[in-house]
Amino acid sequence: MNYKSIAILILCILIMQCKNKKELVLAPINVVVDEIHGQRIEDPYRYMENIDDSIYINWLKGQKENKESVVGNISNRDNLKLKIEKFQERTPEKISKLTIMDNDVYFYLKENTTSKVKKLYSRDGFKGEEVLLYNPENFDNEHPYVINYIKPSWDTSKVVIGLTKNDEEFSILKILDVKTKNLVGDIKITNTLPTSLGGVKWLPDDSGIIYVNVPVIDSKSKKYLHNSEVVLYRFNDNPKESPTVIFSKKENPKLKIKEEDFPLIYLDNQNVEYIIGVVTRASRYRDTYYIKIDELNNKKIKWEPLFKKEEKIKRFIVTKDEIIYMTSKTTPNFQICKTSLSNPDFENPQVLVYENTKEVITDFVITKQGLFFVKIKNGVDAKLYKIENNQEKNIEIPKPSGSINVSSKNENSNDLWISIDGWTHKKETYKYDYDKSVFIPQNLYPVAEYSLLNDVVVKEIEVPSYDGTLVPLSVIYKNSIKLNGENRMLLTGYGAYGITDKPVLDDYLLNWINEGGIYALAHVRGGGEKGDAWHKEGFKTTKPNTWKDFISCTEYLIDKEYTSNKNLAVWSGSAGGILVGRAITERPDLYAAAIIRVGLLNTLRSEFAPNGKNNIKEFGTIKDSLEFKSLLEMDAFHNIKDGVEYPAVYLTGGMNDARVAVWQPSKFAAKLQKANASENPIILDIDFDGGHGFDATSNKKNNELADILSFALWQTGHPDYQLNR
Repeated sequence: MNYKSIAILILCILIMQCKNKKELVLAPINVVVDEIHGQRIEDPYRYMENIDDSIYINWLKGQKENKESVVGNISNRDNLKLKIEKFQERTPEKISKLTIMDNDVYFYLKENTTSKVKKLYSRDGFKGEEVLLYNPENFDNEHPYVINYIKPSWDTSKVVIGLTKNDEEFSILKILDVKTKNLVGDIKITNTLPTSLGGVKWLPDDSGIIYVNVPVIDSKSKKYLHNSEVVLYRFNDNPKESPTVIFSKKENPKLKIKEEDFPLIYLDNQNVEYIIGVVTRASRYRDTYYIKIDELNNKKIKWEPLFKKEEKIKRFIVTKDEIIYMTSKTTPNFQICKTSLSNPDFENPQVLVYENTKEVITDFVITKQGLFFVKIKNGVDAKLYKIENNQEKNIEIPKPSGSINVSSKNENSNDLWISIDGWTHKKETYKYDYDKSVFIPQNLYPVAEYSLLNDVVVKEIEVPSYDGTLVPLSVIYKNSIKLNGENRMLLTGYGAYGITDKPVLDDYLLNWINEGGIYALAHVRGGGEKGDAWHKEGFKTTKPNTWKDFISCTEYLIDKEYTSNKNLAVWSGSAGGILVGRAITERPDLYAAAIIRVGLLNTLRSEFAPNGKNNIKEFGTIKDSLEFKSLLEMDAFHNIKDGVEYPAVYLTGGMNDARVAVWQPSKFAAKLQKANASENPIILDIDFDGGHGFDATSNKKNNELADILSFALWQTGHPDYQLNR
C-alpha cells in the first residue's frame, strides 16, 4: 500500500470520527529528509508542494469548512463588514491609476460604492467633463474581469488596458480607441504582468508598444515565470507574425541574463534619445543597459552597459542626453546625481543633492522650474524641497504628512503635483502654484473625512532593540484611551526589500480604531525607513534583526501599558510572514493572536517555489552554507516546536499566487495545528480562485478584512466579538 492510499484511508477515518465532534482534521504526515551542509532537515508536509495532490486538496477543503464554521460564527462579524462598507461609502467615488498626459487629458479608473467595478474614464483638464471610456463587465460574459492596468498613447487617441480575472494578476492587453470607445478587435496580447513587470511603453510615434511577455504562466510548471522577454509589437506588422523580441536571455546571451531574471524597459518620455533596459530581480538595484531609440529598427539590437547594480541606483529620470538618479553607493540615505548619456561617468557624477544623515531621500521629479525632491525621517516625517540657487529650499506643504509623492508631466512642463498621506487622513492631491508659492487642492472627488479621528493621538517613538539600535515605532489611538495595560492592540510591520512602511490611513487602522483599539506599526530593520543601511541590517544573515526588533517593540508596548499579551494581535503579509511567523515562534507568550496574509513562512524551500529563485537576492540560497543557516533561522515552519502553547493564528493563501506559493501558509498551518499545546485556534483560509490579493474585487477584500478583524477582536477579548456556540 503506497503513501497516498494510506493517507486517503487515514484522512477518511479522521473525517468520519470528527464529523459529529466538529474537531479539526490534522494533515497526514509523510516525512521527507534532506541532508544540507551536514544538517538533517525533516519536512513532514513536503507533499503539499504538489498543489495537485488530492490528499492536500481535500485537506484544504476541510480547512476552508473549518474556517467558515469558526469565523462565520463570530458574533457581529457581518455587522463589522457593514461598518467597513459604510466607511468606504464616505468616498463614493474611488480613483486609481490616474495618468495626466502632456495635452492635459486625464485618464483614470473610477470605482463607486454601488457598482464596485473599476471603469476607465477620461476628462479634458482637471475641470473637464468626465467621459466613460470602458466598462470591463462587457469584456467576458462568463468570467468577471477587472482593469488592473492602463497606459494611454502619447497623442491620447488610444489606451492599452490590462484585464485580469479572479485576482490572477496576469493580464490580457487590449487596445481601446478613445474616440469610438471600442476595443481594437484584432489585438489581444496574453501572458503579461504589466502591474509588476514594467508596464507597457508606447513608441514615441505611437506606432507600437513594448511590453514583457511571460512564456510560461502555469504555476505548476518548473519554468513558471522563467525566460521572460521584452517584446516590440508594431501595429503595422503582419498579425500572423510573432512580435519582435528585443531584450531577453535568448536574444542577448552576452548579458548573462538568468532564466529567473526579468528584463524590463524604461521609456517614459516621448522626447528622449535613449531607451533604458534593466535586468531586475527581487532587489532595488539592477544591471542597466541602453540603446539609441532608432536602433529599434535594427534586426539585431546591441544593448550597451550603462551601469551595474553595484552603483546602487534606485530611481532615475532620462532627459535628452542626461540621466538624473538617486544612489546609495557611498551614501546610505541617498544623494541625487547627474551624468551624460553620450559619455556617462558614474564614478565622478555631478552631485545635485547631497546626503542628509538624518533623513532619507525617497523621491524626486524635474519640471521646467527645477528639481524637487522628498526627504523622510524615520519613515514617518516627510518634507518637500527644491534646489534654488544651488541651495536646498524647504517648500511648505498643506499639512504635516508622513508620505509625499511628487509627479510632473515632463522636464519641460511647469506642472507639479504632490500626493500626501498620513495616519489620520486619506490621500490628498495638490497642484503647486509657483506664482503664489502655495498648493491648490486638486482631488478629482472629495476626500473622505472621519470624525472619529478628530481626537486621535499619534506618537512617533524610537524603541531600543535587543542590541541597542533605536527602532521607530508609530502608535495611533483615541485620546480618551487610558494606558492601563488592558487595551486591545493591533501591531504590524514588514521589514523586507528595503520597503518603507509609510503612514497611510488604511482600512485596518481605521476600523481597528473605530472598535476602540490601539494601532501600531514597528519600522523594523529590513525596511527602508533609515535608508539602505537599514535594509541591509535585516537582510540574509542579518535577518534576525527584523523579528527581534518587532519583539522589542512588543515588549515596550506591554511594559508601557499600552496593552498586554492577552490583548495584543499582530499582523503582516507576504515577506512580512517572516516577521510575524518568527515573532510568534520565538516569543509565543507575547501575543494573543497573529494574522498572516499570503505569508512567506518556509524560507528554506522558497527558492524551489514558482518564481522562488527571484528571492535569493533578498533572503539567500541553501547552496551557500552561511545563507542556509540564515534561511533555517528565519524559517517559521522549521522553528515550530511540539508541545508549545501558541497564540491563535489566522493564515490566508491564494492558489493562483504568483509571489508566495500557496503551500507556504499551508505547511505552516499543518505543522502548527499538530504542535500547538494551547486551545487557541489555528485557522487556514485558502482562496481557491485567488492570488496575492492585489486585483481582488472590493467585496472579496471586504469579506477578508471582516474575517481577519473579527478574529483579532475575538481573540483580544472584545465583548461584542465572541464565538456563538
